Amino acid sequence: MGSETELAWAAGLIEGEGCFTKHTNAPYILVDMTDKDIIQRLYGIFPFGIMRGPYSNKTKPQHKPRWRFDAFGPKAKIIMEAIRPYMGERRGAKIDELLKDYVWVGGNGKSK
Repeated sequence: MGSETELAWAAGLIEGEGCFTKHTNAPYILVDMTDKDIIQRLYGIFPFGIMRGPYSNKTKPQHKPRWRFDAFGPKAKIIMEAIRPYMGERRGAKIDELLKDYVWVGGNGKSK
């Protein structure tokens, strides 16, 4: 995981461009954008996440390709805990809500 400066940078990026939600009862983080270098930098800070892309918009080919970083379950939890101190009130509350009762129960992709 990255340095304190990198974590603060990642928190700002995720707060502005990311999404925090649940997927199959587990925390999930998604950042989707056209700037490949930014997604690569985020992946460099959290190399246990997944970098995907490029994705093209088939109905609007003039649009730039998109790149995606995401993390699910225990990997998302690690990221959320690392960036939580840098988050604003609304996003911090969302992280708290997602992690409040989260317990990973194993490799079967399920959580409590």
